[in-house]
Amino acid sequence: MKKLLIAFLILPTISNAVNWIDLGKSENRQGQSFLDYDSVKRQDIRVIGSRNFNSLQDKPKYISAIFQSTYINNNPLRKKGLYYSKQQWFISCEDQNYFINARIDYGFKDEVISSWQSPKRGLLESDFSYAFPETVGGYNIEQACNSILLKELDSTENYEEYLRNYADL
Repeated sequence: MKKLLIAFLILPTISNAVNWIDLGKSENRQGQSFLDYDSVKRQDIRVIGSRNFNSLQDKPKYISAIFQSTYINNNPLRKKGLYYSKQQWFISCEDQNYFINARIDYGFKDEVISSWQSPKRGLLESDFSYAFPETVGGYNIEQACNSILLKELDSTENYEEYLRNYADL
């Protein structure tokens, strides 16, 4: 009976972790990134100086995603008591840029150390940062953009419907 009770207590924790995709460790092995696959979705946000919809289809240009950064080994943030942080990014797959909208920093026992949310109500194109290829930011954007494509493909009945609805032809 005790084993059954323990299984019921542990299973929800394990099932919540299933949606996190391991994006790998940084080159210096001091950080590891994860993407919450379920959090990736299209966002109809307005950005001044940017066209918000693609010309050939009526879908929002921006997506949002939740990333987790875990600080490992001799990371200076770990030495300051931070164990990991979660961030919400707004991303333009087309432009390979991102805007960090919110962040929560956690300690070793999952306690919230600090949090921040952007005070901006309207975004400018200049608020977004370019993510260079083969960097942590570049890999994060690449994986989030691939995830939204997979989700959209999974939501269609067949590949031809996907091409009609989502592909840039």
